[in-house]
Amino acid sequence: MSLDRRGETQYLYTYKRIWTPIFACASVAVAQTASAYCDSTSGICYQGYSDPVMNMTIGLVFPPLSTPPSDEYMVQMVAPASFGWSGLSVGGTMADSLLFTLWPYNDQIMLGTRWTSGYVLPDPYAGPKITLLPDSTVNSTHIKASFRCQNCTVWQDGSIGGGDLNSFQLIAYVASYTTKVADPSNIDSSMQEHDAFNFFGLDLTTVHDSSYNSYIGSSASSSTVAPSSTTPASSSAPPATSTSAAPSAAQSAYGQCGGTGWTGPTACASGFTCTELNDYYSQCTPS
Repeated sequence: MSLDRRGETQYLYTYKRIWTPIFACASVAVAQTASAYCDSTSGICYQGYSDPVMNMTIGLVFPPLSTPPSDEYMVQMVAPASFGWSGLSVGGTMADSLLFTLWPYNDQIMLGTRWTSGYVLPDPYAGPKITLLPDSTVNSTHIKASFRCQNCTVWQDGSIGGGDLNSFQLIAYVASYTTKVADPSNIDSSMQEHDAFNFFGLDLTTVHDSSYNSYIGSSASSSTVAPSSTTPASSSAPPATSTSAAPSAAQSAYGQCGGTGWTGPTACASGFTCTELNDYYSQCTPS
């Protein structure tokens, strides 16, 4: 997915313009928090949020806490079928987070994982194992992807909850309302920037469900492996037993640097200062 210099500059501008302000309103977003809901088809119960403006629903459920901690969870993404594509960041930001992209193609669910170190078009990211659950569907109005994500709590330069699966995490999601990806048949397709984004707060103490293994058991016989990326990640995903990425000497631009339960780096890269946005989140912002 190469871009000429002009295209690269455009992506850098548009993604920074849209994603950078995400945490400028983080204190407002805390009021927009996850709540419990159960899918009527699968019976799986999630903690999530239904956005009345973007008409999207995002939900997550984790297995019970264990030693060593599990590296997996289940996600549900529901969006209008008319969207060109939609996306999810389980790390709350675009940079240094595990990203999911979703769109329909000939009644097929195209679901992939991506990652980027900056505010540019994310690259396909290999490592996570994505398995679509039986209630996943595409119809004339909506696409629903319910999936199990293994090797997904830790990724390159990041992890859910800063490595603490019992802390707090902002969840971000995006949508391209009308512009489709360049090649809808290719899970690694390039794409234009999204039109809208939103996010909600997720208290990770609420997502661990004692019924998780039964959710897996009831769907195992008819689950299918989602289309996978053919492009390897720039480095392999951390081993399943790891619970957090090794802290770097300094957090990157716009990355998390503090907050309740945060165990990652608290110093910021040169030119950036760790700024407290609320009790749960501090971010590296320009000095």
